[in-house]
Amino acid sequence: MTVDRLGIKIGRFFALFLLLAFTGLIPAIANAAEGLLRRDIQGDPQLVNQANAPLSSIMQIRFRNNYIPRFVEKGGRGNIFSMDITMPLPAYRLLPLKHLTLLSAPIAVTSPKNPTGFGDLRFLDLAMLYESKRFLFGVGPTFVLPTATERTAGQGKWQMGPAAGFAFLAKRVMVGAIFQNPISFAGDRDRPYANAMLLQPFVTYQIGKGWFVRSQPQMVFDWRTEFKIIPIDLGVGRTFKIGRQDVNCYVQPYWNFVNHGHPPQYGINAGISLLFPNFWKNIAKMRGKS
Repeated sequence: MTVDRLGIKIGRFFALFLLLAFTGLIPAIANAAEGLLRRDIQGDPQLVNQANAPLSSIMQIRFRNNYIPRFVEKGGRGNIFSMDITMPLPAYRLLPLKHLTLLSAPIAVTSPKNPTGFGDLRFLDLAMLYESKRFLFGVGPTFVLPTATERTAGQGKWQMGPAAGFAFLAKRVMVGAIFQNPISFAGDRDRPYANAMLLQPFVTYQIGKGWFVRSQPQMVFDWRTEFKIIPIDLGVGRTFKIGRQDVNCYVQPYWNFVNHGHPPQYGINAGISLLFPNFWKNIAKMRGKS
């Protein structure tokens, strides 16, 4: 296996795993092996909403894969495999407001004719200024750390900027958006200045018994170069249990219908999340026993 094709291999394995999960083959095999995987579907609408919220009120470990079948100008294929951690931080004396945080780590970034490398770390922190059962709104900072191991896998700039997000939640529907605008203030002098707005609207509709359809296009507006990416996407997934573990998975194709001469034109996003809705309650119980 050559290093520059590692990301493609990861993408294929990830797609095969999701296919087996959706068709129920994995549950069937695990049930035969001492009932490791139970096929009871998670039907809690609130948990399904939180599982699909970009910034979640429950702790999650997410594994995402973005497979790009073809680059328009360069030719060849690409793949980005990432791990995200969403961590809600309760309000304390030194932290008077509840915070929702997201750490994104592109573990393997593969593009045509370039070696696979680790990408730039991203961190988002929103303080909840208003939160109810139906609506929430928060503001805070966003950061980009130049941790890429290959030049083509990152921007080479330290970045910081404003961020905000809101969401409307109903029993079966969740609608909202997250805005980020990191701006470079240090880094490699031979790399261009960075100032781009990232806009991610999101909507999830629950079909029932853990199944859902969703859309979460990730739009980019570069103020320096006037480069824009505006995709449309539509995905399907479900929330279920593996033993006692809550799991969420989805497949979500996208097409960049506004793409100013820059590849890629289309791709397939897919993801698997491990959900920990009782994380802080379990921590409190452990502290109480100690």
